Amino acid sequence: MDSQPLSIEDSWRLRVASAQIYSIVKNRDLEHFDRVMAFLEATYRLLPRLVAPIKHMKIMFGLKTLVWT
Repeated sequence: MDSQPLSIEDSWRLRVASAQIYSIVKNRDLEHFDRVMAFLEATYRLLPRLVAPIKHMKIMFGLKTLVWT
């Protein structure tokens, strides 16, 4: 993996995407939870050391139970 710092444009896009994901989770917008799951999976694939694998699994499981209940 390339360890180059994010460009200003990349940083801006990541912040916007993170804010959108936070809003979806905060408002429990079930219609868009697929975006949350996709964002978390992509983030985990790109930055695997950011969150321990067991924590990632627990977060994903917890969000799935929110959607299915």
